[in-house]
Amino acid sequence: MEKKTINQHTSIQLMRLCMNGIGIWSIEKRRDEILSNFVICYTVVTLIFGLIVETTDIYYCMGDLREMSYTAPCFLNVIVELFLMGKFIINRSEVIAFNDYTIREFWNIPYIDPERKILDECNKKSFKIIIAFIIVIQLVVWQYITMPIIESYGKNSSERTLPYNLWFTFIPFRETPYYEIIFFLQSAATLTTGVCATAFATFLFTINIYATGQFKILQRRLETSCQGYNIEKINSVEQLNLIAAESYSNLRKCIELHKVLLQYIIRLENLYCQIMLVETLACVFLICLTGFQIVLGVDTSILRTSRSALYFCCLVTQLLLYSWSCHEIIIESLEVAEAAYRAYWYSLSWSKYGKSFRQALLIIITRSRRPCVLTVGKFVPMSLETFTAVFNSSLSYFTILRQMNEEIENS
Repeated sequence: MEKKTINQHTSIQLMRLCMNGIGIWSIEKRRDEILSNFVICYTVVTLIFGLIVETTDIYYCMGDLREMSYTAPCFLNVIVELFLMGKFIINRSEVIAFNDYTIREFWNIPYIDPERKILDECNKKSFKIIIAFIIVIQLVVWQYITMPIIESYGKNSSERTLPYNLWFTFIPFRETPYYEIIFFLQSAATLTTGVCATAFATFLFTINIYATGQFKILQRRLETSCQGYNIEKINSVEQLNLIAAESYSNLRKCIELHKVLLQYIIRLENLYCQIMLVETLACVFLICLTGFQIVLGVDTSILRTSRSALYFCCLVTQLLLYSWSCHEIIIESLEVAEAAYRAYWYSLSWSKYGKSFRQALLIIITRSRRPCVLTVGKFVPMSLETFTAVFNSSLSYFTILRQMNEEIENS
């Protein structure tokens, strides 16, 4: 039966494109290294520029709860993406080594048709969800960029606004060409932030989805390790012993794959646990502040309200990408124990390999009772329960903010 690789899957190619957009991927030529370094420098510089603008805006908004609620999400978002970018740059060699290992061990090896179908399903699922996330995040980015143009349409040049407030009074930013230059720089920082958010989420989500596919392949191999032989119709003892030896050999290969997957998840955990901690903590406040913006927006600008609502959807989608994909790893790693039990181990009871086969299955079942998890900074597993906990925490902070706003309005 012909075997095929999956290295050219659409979702994998899309993930590569996103990671190349921030300069973090495997380097094959000197030209690629120069281009990668340039992209990294450009990304860091634009993020730092955005951080300076947002920090200044936060400083001048101190004491005004309404304005701070509109400025704080952008400020937090830039800090998070700058932290994630710094983390990936520091661990750049490990990220590239991890990518190369993934391609070599999982994506660039041949698979039989039933296993290929499992990974094709991973490709379809990953591609559809990533495209949806990219569309949502690009809508948010372009709303931030185009909203000042829409608000300034038909007004005098002295009334023109920028995507973000600029408090540097020594720059006549409403005059040409200063307005155009600063508008371009702020737009570049906004686009870079969107590209970073897309790349980091896409990378982890795609890796996780294909890791669940590998666990499903392991389950299938365990179930069929000694299946497909009609022992009652085989009269030759030598042939029976060959079948038993082949079954035991299949089980040993399954054990080796299980060990590789366990180490692979540990490696991914070490690479991403701090990132998920920062993302999760940021989402608690971002969802809270964005929800507060939506409530305040009822009495202010429709454009601001729609932007806040879209931003809220983007945050929920991003958090869901992390939590759901990590939850799938937990589920599929636990399913390995059930798959091992479903193997036709009792058909080898007559063989000299029967006892060894059963003992090996018991070891797999015992180890699989402890699921593979990706954690939030080594504190708690990243799962759908974490997703719910973030929403509950955000709701609590939202209630506090709303009470504070009511007290300010009544005083």
